[in-house]
Amino acid sequence: MRSLFLLATLLAILTSPALAEDRVEHGDWVSQFRDDMGEASTHENGTSMFGMLCADRICRYYFANSVPCEAGNNYPVMLTTAAGALAFDAICEPMATANGEVMLYWFNESKQLNDAFAQSDAIGFAFPLTTGQFKISLFSMNGYADAIRRMVDGLRERLEEQGTSGTESSPGAQAAPDGEPVPVDIDINRI
Repeated sequence: MRSLFLLATLLAILTSPALAEDRVEHGDWVSQFRDDMGEASTHENGTSMFGMLCADRICRYYFANSVPCEAGNNYPVMLTTAAGALAFDAICEPMATANGEVMLYWFNESKQLNDAFAQSDAIGFAFPLTTGQFKISLFSMNGYADAIRRMVDGLRERLEEQGTSGTESSPGAQAAPDGEPVPVDIDINRI
């Protein structure tokens, strides 16, 4: 019950226009900025959330479904898209909000995922439960490409205004909490 409350709190914080700068709706998706972070996200009737968060030139997808997890552990996820099914591991890591930490499942963005998401009208996550069943979450992709494009372009503009161009001063790939290298910049042309 606590995780459902935390998910609802995260949704309220991330979707509250008063707390986010430049929040814009794109179909079923929203893009917004907060400090030096950008986010593009959607939700499934307030019960699950899916999106991309970019900060410090690193972009990662996240998924929240109110299923508890232990920080630092990997969890298997099955994703269905118009391009087919993909299996991968997501790492459970907390995200600080104004009302405490919310546990999210993070996974790296990649050309394969970006292309599959861009081709899909809807996607589904199948998350295995300890009961031997799966928790299914379905998300509309209506507005995905526009939300991602606005968020990434907005962050690039902010970097240029600060005099730190994403291509000139970018360090090499940085490590995500699970040790996997992640892209320094998302290539919006791939989407």
